[in-house]
Amino acid sequence: MSEARLRRRLAALGCLLALSAPALAQLPPRLTAASAADQLDAARQRLAGQAGTAATAQQLQSLGQALRTTLADRLALPLNALGDRDRGLVLRAHAAARLADDFADAAAGCREGESAAMAQALALSVQRLAQAPAEAKPMQATIERIEAKDQPALFALHASAKPVALALVGSELSDPQCPDPQLTATDANGALLPVQPRITGVTAARVELAWNTGGLEPGAYLLHLRPQHKAFLVGCSAQPEAAVALRLVPQAKFTVSYTLEGSCGGGAPHTVALGKGTLPPLDGYGATVARAVDTSACADPVAYRISASVGYADGANATAGPFEQNADANLTVGLPGGLTLSWDPAVRQLFVRSGAPMCKGIR
Repeated sequence: MSEARLRRRLAALGCLLALSAPALAQLPPRLTAASAADQLDAARQRLAGQAGTAATAQQLQSLGQALRTTLADRLALPLNALGDRDRGLVLRAHAAARLADDFADAAAGCREGESAAMAQALALSVQRLAQAPAEAKPMQATIERIEAKDQPALFALHASAKPVALALVGSELSDPQCPDPQLTATDANGALLPVQPRITGVTAARVELAWNTGGLEPGAYLLHLRPQHKAFLVGCSAQPEAAVALRLVPQAKFTVSYTLEGSCGGGAPHTVALGKGTLPPLDGYGATVARAVDTSACADPVAYRISASVGYADGANATAGPFEQNADANLTVGLPGGLTLSWDPAVRQLFVRSGAPMCKGIR
């Protein structure tokens, strides 16, 4: 080989190594028993102070301790160096940590009742992971998240007569050499539901489904996924199931009551009660209701003052105000739960609108 050709090949090899080095550096750290235990510790700390998660935090701590005790001499080994039972322990611990992290991210902006429903789903999911028997099977399916379209980390769902598209995200959820995994929905006690979800797409890390929840009562439900694995001379056989919880909550509905007062009389202002009542309910998000209010009792208004209370479908209530604005300007304020209240003195109309959902863990 000529010296010139040798130099060209060495230069090409150097370029190839330079291009591949950043990609190698960006690979995520491998999952081990030690890293899964650390993830559980971090997730438990994120749950601190979150209402309704104390028992779940304790469960995460127990899972971490079990990992460090059971796999004390194998904490640094990668998954492919562990036996089937031990690999399942690590994957389930990792899934529990991911679920808790997602809950902490999604709970911001949620009302107390919404957070409670999400926390109940999280607790049931983590409990199922912790209580899953250790089986010596080639596949150890785990579900780390339920997703809806454009809305990751779903913990609760408003019951709907229309099928909702969901996805189960996790590890070892299917074997491409075998039929689709078996997917069933049950109540929290394991009783099969009359309407079952339907699988619409499958990969090893994601199972997409459609589910009609219209006839179900609010409460806790479980999605069970049992994959199959193909072995030489044996064919496809059932593997341990993975399960995740989802809470159904009542359809979104808001009822707003109001009190409108006027500060009247330019020289010596005095308060006059102008209106008090309850507006028609707002069904769902993106709805608007209005109420005309007679302000003739305040012939010379200086300012208007509004107080409001909101009732929610889960039975919770919240109050807001009083809010005050000059009589010649519109008043627009936010109410708990993503509602907007507006008073337009020019047309003497009170408007309330339900905007986009504020709680990201509920669809």
